[in-house]
Amino acid sequence: MMAYRTKRITTYSNWTYSLETFPIVPDVQWYMHREDREVFGSVRSCAPCPAVMILKDDPHARISQQLQYYLRAINYNMTVDDVYLLLDKSLAFANGTGFRMSDDPRADYFHNKDLQYHLPNLDKVRTTARSVLAGTEQYSLLQAIQDFTRGIRLIFARSKSTLLAKSLWDSLVTTSANVLSVDVFDSNELPPLKTGHSYPQDISEVDPAAYLYMPETHPEKFLVANIVNRAGEVVQFPRGALYPWTGDQTIYSFVPHIANLAYGPILYSMNNLLKLPLGSPKPSPYRQD
Repeated sequence: MMAYRTKRITTYSNWTYSLETFPIVPDVQWYMHREDREVFGSVRSCAPCPAVMILKDDPHARISQQLQYYLRAINYNMTVDDVYLLLDKSLAFANGTGFRMSDDPRADYFHNKDLQYHLPNLDKVRTTARSVLAGTEQYSLLQAIQDFTRGIRLIFARSKSTLLAKSLWDSLVTTSANVLSVDVFDSNELPPLKTGHSYPQDISEVDPAAYLYMPETHPEKFLVANIVNRAGEVVQFPRGALYPWTGDQTIYSFVPHIANLAYGPILYSMNNLLKLPLGSPKPSPYRQD
């Protein structure tokens, strides 16, 4: 029998966000994305800038009417205009493929305009530093070759022996898992609703309580938008909002982990992820020295 727990009915801004009862989610294995110095060896040159990490170089995730409404739902304490800007053409997630392109308008269901044009799309499949992911560990020979190529460059740059190169290759081909098949939303599908709810037909009808997955209950399904500064610290993205359930009085803004799965799964190197002990509390998406 599915166990349930009770949550109070809470009013946030102009929302009454009802979470009276919902299933206790079984323990999910979380993988936190590592930060710049662990992934790149140094802080990225654009800092301060979004701490985005590319899971797959694929631009096919189109953000439909209902996905735009879902983006609003998961950021229910932000203003409509600030949620809209998460899909801006130059602010991290939809670079050259999002809103406010004068020469290529996109269908905007936040403001019900330009609906005759193409939908906005994400130019790449992304997460951010310190966000958590879930998925299935797998082995990829392609990833092993890529890891070997990177490793061999480092070995010979330091004038090390070919014996080390052989040892590196042996370790890469004998490992049982070197990629995570990341659990993401499929942009071809509607965001799942709870039983008894229907999809909104206008931004004013969006009800956060209608959706099955929300950042509070399923954090692995969402990235937290954040910024890496010149010191390598990971700090808040602008224009976020406060949510009492985060427990830290810090602003947040969320974007679904989403891809067009018609173009294949998201297989991502385990080298860039920190596997957290099962049952660990969710780590903060921010870090300051």
